[in-house]
Amino acid sequence: MRIIFCTVSHFKKTVLEACVFLLQKKIELLAYSLREISESMENETKSSVGDKHETARARMQFEQEKLKHQLLELKEQANELQRIDLSAKPVQLGFGTLVTTNKGLFFISIPLGKIEVEEKEIYVISLSSPLGQALKSKVLTESLRFNGSDYQILGLD
Repeated sequence: MRIIFCTVSHFKKTVLEACVFLLQKKIELLAYSLREISESMENETKSSVGDKHETARARMQFEQEKLKHQLLELKEQANELQRIDLSAKPVQLGFGTLVTTNKGLFFISIPLGKIEVEEKEIYVISLSSPLGQALKSKVLTESLRFNGSDYQILGLD
């Protein structure tokens, strides 16, 4: 077992930038979808079949509200990412920590899932996720058992 004592700030910065980029792409896609729905609603003309028109319009409004909610969540996540202090040297695992374990790399920030940075897989998870809660406040060399797997903390950045 190899324990990593030095931090990899450049790599953590690259991971954070990848998260910001992916989140921005999701925001742009949702904003585009919202514009498309708004345009469709504006262009919708009353037809002789009123019930079908009203049903279609109601569906579009529901989809529009759903997308607005998702967009708001993504913008909140973007704000959370801005709170990460790249100069901080963590002594225990918490928000903004890039943690190396025997099971892989985890970036504790927002729930983005698995991403690839510099040909390495990183699991971007939130502190409120089940694994995030299990890892919370752990320190270097500490271990834990989660869902039948043993995790050993090998590095914190």
